[in-house]
Amino acid sequence: MTSYGTIFKQILRHISDPSIANWPEEDLLNELYGWLKTAIAKLPQLQDVTSDRDEFDINDVDNCGFHNDLSETIQEVLALSATREWLRPQINSTTLTLQSFAKSEGYSQREFLRGLMELDESIEIELKKLLRDTTYVNSEYFD
Repeated sequence: MTSYGTIFKQILRHISDPSIANWPEEDLLNELYGWLKTAIAKLPQLQDVTSDRDEFDINDVDNCGFHNDLSETIQEVLALSATREWLRPQINSTTLTLQSFAKSEGYSQREFLRGLMELDESIEIELKKLLRDTTYVNSEYFD
């Protein structure tokens, strides 16, 4: 069994936002689970290993989770995909987008948005590589 807590710890290692430390634990766990659920929905190729899971129990994240023992690679794919879900609202922020196109706003807003988009692209590339490698490793063709 791979617990939600294990995956949540991996997600948090990828998120470099110090303000998360100030979030109430309940809110943080609910957000982490939401990001994870969205990540799972966007990874249909992993459905056979991620569909057999417990209901989320905020009071027991270390004892509920996936019934399968997920490989480290699959755990990392889920963590990276959930990290992209954390990043998406920041990239799609209307305020940030408007500021990046306003001529009166400073250079830093445009650069900040560009940096977020580059981070998202790099995570996407890493995800694709991990999924490709997992497909090759698990393929019966090479047996």
